Formats: sequence, C-alpha cells, structure tokens
Amino acid sequence: MALAEPTSELVERLIALQPRLERVLDVRLPRRLRDELASITAHQLQALGHLPKEGLTMRQFASAVGISGAAATALADRMVTQGLAERRPDPGDRRTVWLAPTERALAMNEQYRAWRREMMATVVQRLDIDQMTALVDILGALADIEEPRDPAATALAPPHLAPLPDAEDLAGA
Repeated sequence: MALAEPTSELVERLIALQPRLERVLDVRLPRRLRDELASITAHQLQALGHLPKEGLTMRQFASAVGISGAAATALADRMVTQGLAERRPDPGDRRTVWLAPTERALAMNEQYRAWRREMMATVVQRLDIDQMTALVDILGALADIEEPRDPAATALAPPHLAPLPDAEDLAGA
C-alpha cells in the first residue's frame, strides 16, 4: 500500500525517532525494586495490575487480563504458589472461586506503580501541558486502534503465537 507523500515523510521521521524514544523511555528499575520483583514475570506483574484488593472471580480475572479461562487458571496457580494471590470461595456460590492479591503483592504492585509514575513524570516534565495533553491523546488514539489480522502472518506463526479464531470465524467455517 503506497502512502501519500506527506504521510510517507512523517512515517520516515517516526521511524528515525523510534530508537531515540526507546532510549529515553528505557529507564532501569532501582536495585531494591529489581530485587523485590526478580521472581515475578512481566505477565504476573501485569495481571496484578488488573487484580483489585477485593479480588475478581476467575472468569472476571481471565477477561481483565485478556486470556482464556484455562490460561487464567494456570497463571493463578503460579501466582498462588509464589504467594502473590490467594483463592477464596464465594460464600453464595460454591462453583465460583475468587482470586485476590496478597498483602505482599499489593505492596509490590504499589511500589512498581509509584516508580512508573515517578519515571514517567521525569520523562514528560520537559513538555508543557499542551504537549503532554496532545501526547496522551495521540497515544490513547493509537492504543484504541484494533490491529488488523494478517492471514499470511497468522498462517506462518508457530501455533503458540497464532491468534485464536474469533467466534465469527468459527461460525463461518
């Protein structure tokens, strides 16, 4: 797909800026936080960010993290084993299990979030409020874009990386 000339030039500028932006945004965790988080995977840390203090049902947890129920169960198992979460029965429904973060996990997550806020504030403090607002608006718009599926890329992807078919895909088969 050929881009219009002004768009093409802007895309080239964006590509040229990308390595510099990555360096600016690549801030290392302080040692105390790095040591505390050493046993936690990025996926577990992300999952903790979706897990409120009062917890979620396993179905809600899977939906919040964007994974299947089976994957959520496996993730929850690892988090429980590491002392990051605990399962709780639902007093009103024996079939429902709740997953809640432990006090240790809540403290670790808050330390990580505080560090992220501090680092992001350090990075964006060089911008004025109008630039910061525009940046957040643009990043929000980019984050809201749904990635189009590339059938060729999906066909070539290893099975563990290939996206699962949507319900509409299965209905049409």
